[in-house]
Amino acid sequence: MARIVQKFGGTSVATLDRIKNVAEIVAESKLKHKDIVVVVSAMAGVTNKFVDCVNSLGANEGHPEYDTVLSSGELVTAGLTAIALENVGIKSRSYASWQVPIFTNNNYGHAIIQNVNPVNLNKDLANGIVPVVCGFQGVSQEGKTTTLGRGGSDLTAVAVSSAIEADLCEIYSDVDGVYTVDPNLYTGAQRIDEICYAEMLEMASQGAKVLQEQSVLYAMEKKVIVRVASSFIKAPGTIISPTAKSKRFCGMAITPALSQMQLSLKEGALKEDIQDLLAKNFIQCDFAENRGKINVMLDKRHASVALTLVRESNLISDARYKFSRKPLSKISVVGSSLNIDFGQNFITELKKYKIDSFIGIVTSHKVNIIVATEQLLEAISVLHKYCGLNK
Repeated sequence: MARIVQKFGGTSVATLDRIKNVAEIVAESKLKHKDIVVVVSAMAGVTNKFVDCVNSLGANEGHPEYDTVLSSGELVTAGLTAIALENVGIKSRSYASWQVPIFTNNNYGHAIIQNVNPVNLNKDLANGIVPVVCGFQGVSQEGKTTTLGRGGSDLTAVAVSSAIEADLCEIYSDVDGVYTVDPNLYTGAQRIDEICYAEMLEMASQGAKVLQEQSVLYAMEKKVIVRVASSFIKAPGTIISPTAKSKRFCGMAITPALSQMQLSLKEGALKEDIQDLLAKNFIQCDFAENRGKINVMLDKRHASVALTLVRESNLISDARYKFSRKPLSKISVVGSSLNIDFGQNFITELKKYKIDSFIGIVTSHKVNIIVATEQLLEAISVLHKYCGLNK
């Protein structure tokens, strides 16, 4: 009998009926597995409402009380889930992060998990109790509540899995696995049965929304096997593991809306220094140089934080937003043993369909292609077929 962790995202716990459905899934799993720990997110939409409340009072991400407010959504869900489990005959209790405890640094809004103490969870499991742990939150060494960034419940689940030496970490949401591309954007998207850590990390870091980037990195470092599945339909899902075989092309991650910053670097500073600075804060970027200026292109959602980070660094003499003539988007083709030649081939293929594009950052596991947003959907279709992902 295996020991597993099951994480349920916001859509899976959006209503009381859905929380009851979660309890049924856990109950069915408990018939097969003796030890189960549940991790839950806030009910869908709740965190966004809290963000609006905090912002209306003049506080933003990075303020300690911002984390205190945002973390309260998971407390409600954990309590309701524990009650629902008791209603189907399963002994359960809810855990806030400080009760586990899950220790993090004090980087409010984007805290990094440093340690999970499994003693209390293991004690409950030994007594046949299913712990329900609040995702997304932690506690600093000073005893302050911290949050782990968007999608942070994934990180909680993986970290708890590692701490209790679980055989499997299951991530349940409204999608039944990892797809070759966002199926909401392209109907020809195919579910991936199995994917290796390195390729999943690239998918997550470049914009795929199935798993949080930090959670994949943590799973890779701790060798936690992850299964991505749906809480609404029974399907095999996608397994992320160290034994999965690499593929030349495994999928594409999409960043629909890019923002641009124009930077003037100080003498001796390199654009790679900017890239490293942002990457340490889990912000991916691409570059274009124009008349001695560095244009940094990144996910629009991260633009404000990124601008603050570079302005506070010692790398630049000036930084400002740049407004392009056409809105831009990014397609990250993910696979293995990739290089600039593949990028040139992609550009050539897109030109056949009169799609303007240029190459962003290229690594052995990804090739970034920048296109006009108005041509994004057509470009996705062309590259998905070109890479043989429709099969």
